[in-house]
Amino acid sequence: MREINIKLLLPYNWGHIRKIKIYDNKKQLITKIMHGEELTLNIDSDIEEVIIKLDFYKSVIKIPKNEKVYLGLYMDFRDRFPFKYLDTLKRKCLTGRFMTEEEYENFNLSFYAESFRWVPKAGIDKPTVFLGLLLSVAIVALSIIQQHNPYQDIVFFIGASGTISLALLYFEKDKVELYDYRNRMIASGCSFILAGLLASSSLSAGALLVILGFTFILRSIAGVKRLFNSANLTR
Repeated sequence: MREINIKLLLPYNWGHIRKIKIYDNKKQLITKIMHGEELTLNIDSDIEEVIIKLDFYKSVIKIPKNEKVYLGLYMDFRDRFPFKYLDTLKRKCLTGRFMTEEEYENFNLSFYAESFRWVPKAGIDKPTVFLGLLLSVAIVALSIIQQHNPYQDIVFFIGASGTISLALLYFEKDKVELYDYRNRMIASGCSFILAGLLASSSLSAGALLVILGFTFILRSIAGVKRLFNSANLTR
């Protein structure tokens, strides 16, 4: 028998409520582990590899021949747009490596270079977020009014998803991850423009949504640039 210590750390909020399965090279389940967990297990000495699996992700990692080994599990991706989304489509994005005891003890979320770029709650552009919430609610109302619009369901979905997404930002208690904040704001602005283009039965309302959508995006970009340059941005 040998002792294996396993720690799983995932970036942002990716997969934090999922259990990662770990198999041996005989395809027998060894254990399941969640983000932030640290497990110590005894395994057979003849196990040569561990297999990490979650949905379509799969990595095979060879085990050193030490009696006591330390395995850190993580997501291997380039943490910048758009590469981080492309890299997460790779099957081996969820992976890991065996470490020394010291490396294992120091293995924490600082491993992800960009994961500690946070926006303090006071740094959020609340007027712009509130404008986005009003636009989202207006889009929901517009979808209900436009009963004969063939894109009614899409318009409703845009409004409802925008309301939920921006409400989560607005009511965040302490801080928000910078890249998540930026992406939500820009994506919301683009969806407002799309909703305006799909509001076919009301030209004036559609034009207004397009204009406000562009305004929302420009304000969001200006706000994010300010946050990048702010001394209050923590890492």
